[in-house]
This record gives sequence, structure tokens and C-alpha cells, in this order.
Amino acid sequence: MPATHVWSVLPSLAAWRAQGLRTALVTLIGSDGSTPRPPGSQMAIAENGKAVGNITGGCAEAAIIAEAQSRMARRENGSVRYGAGSPYIDIRLPCGSGIDVYFDTTFRDEDLQTLLEAQQARKPAALLIDPERHEVSVATGIPPADFPGYVRAYPPVTRLVLAGKGPMVPILAQLASAADFEVIAFSPEPETLEAATPHAFRANYLATPASFRFEAFDAWTAFVSLFHEHEWEPPILSQALRSSCFYVGALGSQRTQLARVATLLEQGLPEALIARLHAPVGLRLGGKSPPEIALAILAEIVQEKHREPEA
Repeated sequence: MPATHVWSVLPSLAAWRAQGLRTALVTLIGSDGSTPRPPGSQMAIAENGKAVGNITGGCAEAAIIAEAQSRMARRENGSVRYGAGSPYIDIRLPCGSGIDVYFDTTFRDEDLQTLLEAQQARKPAALLIDPERHEVSVATGIPPADFPGYVRAYPPVTRLVLAGKGPMVPILAQLASAADFEVIAFSPEPETLEAATPHAFRANYLATPASFRFEAFDAWTAFVSLFHEHEWEPPILSQALRSSCFYVGALGSQRTQLARVATLLEQGLPEALIARLHAPVGLRLGGKSPPEIALAILAEIVQEKHREPEA
């Protein structure tokens, strides 16, 4: 019974289809009470029983795979209830709740391609599921607010851009990669880049502070400066703070932060942009070692990622 967690099951779905296998895209579209996985969780399942993704974290995955295989044979779409209120009395969720799972065995190749292309281009998209009509469609951009069914959003993968020196760079890269972030690392230290490379989408050598260039900051990107020599920071932080990225953090003490703010002001960066900077970076967890500090940094980024917008 698979319990493989992946951010997106769509690449596996496409790969199995390319092999000529029938597939099912399975989506958690509703729940009563607490559940192991949130609504929108998905599995991709092939007719041979291969599967990726999680719906219940292991409670009902075997039954979901069997149901998908049965429906693939009949090319039948529809919802199934598991847990409380389900006709399958032998399948119970430990939390005591009930979930509604939608099986799509006829998901169109062109819709799958649209979602994959949106992910590649870092554009938001959504899967629109009408379980009453057994209809599924795809929307790019912001989905219609009045859609009567379930909307499964596909925002771009959260990206973390790191620039700095020392062991914190590869440690934070490893933690963020495990949390499904796309990591891009910059460092003037070849050994730091070598250590970060297994966990990074890209690792780039940084010759001088002025040579830092990253043109792809967007609203789904976080940036962290991990330099101990803070003269490296001003041109790099200026780019990040002027961008649309949702989080900018920098390593250092309160005293360092006061000097950093003064330097950025001298270089003409507006106070409103400087105020975006999280420094000293990370939640105050009390840790002192590089792994503990990296964990505190990632925790603050995740907190900011999920912060509700102010009214």
C-alpha cells in the first residue's frame, strides 16, 4: 500500500498514460471533521496498481486503489464515501470522520497537458469537479467564484531562493526540499554549492554581491540571505525586497539588523520595502545549532505562506 507523498501527482499520471496504461485521478473533495489529509489531496493510480499521492495517509489507500482499478475497467467516474456514513463498514478512519473521494477515470489528455504547462510556467490553474454531473474541467488563472462543485487549485510550487555561505545553506536546502519547496541556491563557496546541489533545483556560483541576478521572483517565492559577511547583502536584498516574493529574511543579530537597515536606507531603498524584511530571520524556537536555526527559518516561511491576508 503506497504512502508516497508528492506535491503533484500529475507528472506520474502523464508518464503512465505515455506508457499506454489506463489511469485514474483521485481527489479528496469533502470531509466531515478532522482528516489525516486536507481536501484537495490527490492520488494518481494506474491500472496495474501503481499509485502516488495520499488521500488518507494510509487508512484507506488500498481500498481506493482497488476502487480506482474497478472504475477504470468500467470507465466510470463518481464519488465514494469512506469512513463515517460509508457503505464500506470495514473501512474506518481513526479520526472518526467521513470523507468524499472523487474518481476520474476519463480525465482528458488536453486538460492534463494544460495543468502541466501551467505548473511549468508557474501560473495558477484549477481543476473544477462537478460530482453531481460527473463532469471535470480545467481553468487557468483564477477559477470562477460561482462554480457549484469542488475547486482543486494548483498554485505554482513554493520556491525558496537562498544566497549565502556556510553549512546553513545546504541544511536549509535539504529541509525545504523535503517540505516540497523548489530550492535555488547561490553561494561564492564551491563546497557549499556542492553540499546544496543534491537538494536544489539549481545551484549557482556567486562571484560578487553585484553579480547576483534572479529575474524570476514571484508571489510564490521566498528569499533568505545567509551571509555572515553582511557587506554581501545590500545589492542582493535590494533585489529581493523590490520584488513580489512573499517572504524576505536575513541572518544576523538585532545589532546587525540595525546596521543593515541604515545601509539600505543610505542606498535609497524605501522604508516601506525595508519593513518587509524578516530579521533576525526565523521563529524564536530557542535553537542554536545550524539545523535548529534552519528549522526555525523554514517554520517562519511556512507560517508566512499560510498567513491569512489582512482585511
